[in-house]
Amino acid sequence: MAIINLSERELFAEIEAASAALKVGEKLATAHCVSEDFQMGSGIAVNFKLKYGALGALMDQKVRVGGVAELPRSDEGGKLCVFYLVTKVLFHHKPTLQSLADSLNQLRDRLIDLRINRLIIPKLGCNLDRLDLYQVRGLLSATFSQEMYITVCDPEYPEIRTHRVAPLRVESRVFCATNNAPDTRELFILPVDISSASTNSTLDRCLTHFDLKTVI
Repeated sequence: MAIINLSERELFAEIEAASAALKVGEKLATAHCVSEDFQMGSGIAVNFKLKYGALGALMDQKVRVGGVAELPRSDEGGKLCVFYLVTKVLFHHKPTLQSLADSLNQLRDRLIDLRINRLIIPKLGCNLDRLDLYQVRGLLSATFSQEMYITVCDPEYPEIRTHRVAPLRVESRVFCATNNAPDTRELFILPVDISSASTNSTLDRCLTHFDLKTVI
């Protein structure tokens, strides 16, 4: 089963520290999301491009959405393998959870071939690409079911909180219409921790769609 930890360190600092702790013959891997055009013009992708280069060699692999490109050399003294998860066609597109899942499956198989069980990554698809952090974490757990140690580097957020949805309950309430006639209706009540509900969340969209209001 995959063990997923969150690190407050910057990604490349974490890679450097982990590489220094490896025994002779051991390797680790890192990966991030890119588009088929390998523009890598914003976010963590810029750091990968500046640090590892080899754009021509990566593009020559002609990897399509759902696949994985591999840096044609190892780094950190031969201890690090660098992978590029191709999750969208063009740089301005957004990936889907399915395209990320397909790329992660390819990455898993390649890591098994290389006998690598340590993976250090940023929050894949969760910043500029706007995928949901909790869904991506679940995807990592489901994909890497074998023994794999995954470190997710996120210096901005010190923890990934457990997110539990409160149970929905239905209650009957009697309302008075404008003509004072009793009107019995069913209320669907979903308790929500308002302090942790984000702006434009599912809660907000439901309230708007059904013309509801919160009761605190």
